[in-house]
Amino acid sequence: MTARGLNSPGADSRPPSFRLGFFTRMVDNVAPAQVYARAMEMFETAEDLGYDAGWVAQHHAHAEGGLPSPLVFLAAAAARTTRLKLVTGIITLPLESPVRLAEDAAVLDVLSGGRLELGFGTGGNPTSFSIFGRELEKRHDDYDRAFTIVRDALSGWELVPGGPILFPPAERLLATMWEATFRVEGAIRAAQRGSGLLLARTAVRPTSVGNEAIAAREHLGDAQSPIVDAYLANWSSADARPRIGLSRSVYVAPARAEAIADAEQGMRRHARAVGRRDGYTSDLTVEQLLARNDVHIGSPDDVIASLRADRLLSTASDLMVQVHPVDPSHEKTMRSLKLIATEVAPALGWRPSSQESMDAQISGTDR
Repeated sequence: MTARGLNSPGADSRPPSFRLGFFTRMVDNVAPAQVYARAMEMFETAEDLGYDAGWVAQHHAHAEGGLPSPLVFLAAAAARTTRLKLVTGIITLPLESPVRLAEDAAVLDVLSGGRLELGFGTGGNPTSFSIFGRELEKRHDDYDRAFTIVRDALSGWELVPGGPILFPPAERLLATMWEATFRVEGAIRAAQRGSGLLLARTAVRPTSVGNEAIAAREHLGDAQSPIVDAYLANWSSADARPRIGLSRSVYVAPARAEAIADAEQGMRRHARAVGRRDGYTSDLTVEQLLARNDVHIGSPDDVIASLRADRLLSTASDLMVQVHPVDPSHEKTMRSLKLIATEVAPALGWRPSSQESMDAQISGTDR
């Protein structure tokens, strides 16, 4: 099965569709209480707009803040929402105590009414691994070991031979698990385990500089297609369909000129932070920086066309949007969230989970 096959007419007679989710990184230069309050507002507003899922990323001891404890935040989000799926994208599994993680996830799943989904990854930040006394070079082996323990605990296996099983029971979570990878080998393992495949908002590709080089740069969907092809080719579960989650950088404004202007500060900041590591400098134009970082940006029509050009969209079960690395103001982030739900995603075949809530948002009615 190829990367285009999952939603093709031959594979399923239904029209292509996907769940719409959003990522909030919770990295901002404001007080922690305001960071988390803004993120909570995103969850509440996204639910009203009909989004299907809210995703959080885990950051340990990040220079600009972040979220070290995603399940704690999602417990609070569960109390403020009623329908939205609550997803970790990702928990750095090699740094976790797997049985404790399974227990926390099981409790949160009960409290949320069965809305939790678990996404895992190996991580790769040397500082985070040193904080927890773990060896970065062993992260893949540690990940596989921890994944097996979490899976077995959620499955209801004895936590020790002849001992008790997990309480509360959480077997439902097994069918919701996601695994993030940049590699074909990781996609094969995710398929063999029956996990959903999480694809990042960017991919490792040859360095490109200048207008001509960036214009000729391989599109993100094309770069990730071998990973998707390997995942689909190794999917063997007869009880479930493969799940492919696309994380994409998306920022929408009423007009492209405004969107580009809004991106200037964030893209320059991002280039200074990671450009040297990723093989480019901050002296590129804003348009070049946006292209270099695979950002879908502009008016609703611009972004619709840009996302339609992503060859993996027709394969995706989930599309997750995030404003990083544009990182505009909170107010403009919220505006983009609404424009995506009301204009962009519907043009791509998505329909809101709650049409009544969507109608209220479009008309300006409050919660």
